[in-house]
Amino acid sequence: MSMITNRIPIIPGDMLQISDFKVFSLSKEEENLELVYQGLHRHDCFEMFWVTKGQGTVRIDFQSYTLSPNTLVLISPGQIHGWVDENPVQEVEGYMLIFSSELMARQKPELAGWSPTMLFEMMGGNSFQLLNEEQAFIFNELFRLLAREQAKVQKDQTIAVRSYIELLLIEMSRIEDHWQQSHREEAGFKLSRQYLLAVEMHFRSTTIVSEYASMLYVTSNHLNDSIKKTLGISASDVLRDRQLLEAKRLLSHSKAQVDEIASHIGFRDSSYFGRWFKKNMGMSPTTFRKLN
Repeated sequence: MSMITNRIPIIPGDMLQISDFKVFSLSKEEENLELVYQGLHRHDCFEMFWVTKGQGTVRIDFQSYTLSPNTLVLISPGQIHGWVDENPVQEVEGYMLIFSSELMARQKPELAGWSPTMLFEMMGGNSFQLLNEEQAFIFNELFRLLAREQAKVQKDQTIAVRSYIELLLIEMSRIEDHWQQSHREEAGFKLSRQYLLAVEMHFRSTTIVSEYASMLYVTSNHLNDSIKKTLGISASDVLRDRQLLEAKRLLSHSKAQVDEIASHIGFRDSSYFGRWFKKNMGMSPTTFRKLN
């Protein structure tokens, strides 16, 4: 399989002077924040935006979202994103937290490989949340405490930072409390999360749902029933959507030929890939590339 180069730049954590975490004020005067306000880009770490004032528009993987007060935004490593309006009418204020997955996994090994995006998929696939006043108060306090930890070196700082970030993630998991109370104790919830993680790891090489079922030691029917119950779509839909996202990213942001892209995401026959893409997107890969 050939190596495909994506034209969208990756801004690594060390360029932002990040080892484990860093909290930015969402102000264009913030040092190094111009790297975040630039055009479409990616990171090799997690980002969390917490907006307290103003309005702005960001684009994440082909969708545009409007930021407003009490908006929480979560972006995972590799997601293509950027600000749509570089000079918003009402300048956005708030915080941006960037942290590495290693920060969590180092002292809590069971979180290795855990992705906040997976959490939001389990909560309905929404990486944007508008919080109520009570929730907003909690997030304001947690970000304030993270900013305090960043201000100076203190005893057990890494433990404190990891704990505050974990609390942020716990509070996010409570945003959709009604949904979670209905599903979090069910075996289907755990299986669905395992499937999402497996798809993220293997979608380029494993393109048949039955193979994922074998990987997870369940039948295909049981896997599909669990996915439908928790996510509202079929197991094959989850796999298809992940392949489509990768195809769209590469068509829009790389110079790779269509047959290279097809091979990269697991299609041996580029003609079949073209028909599959058109069936799902309503246009050919070549047309999609011209329009994007």
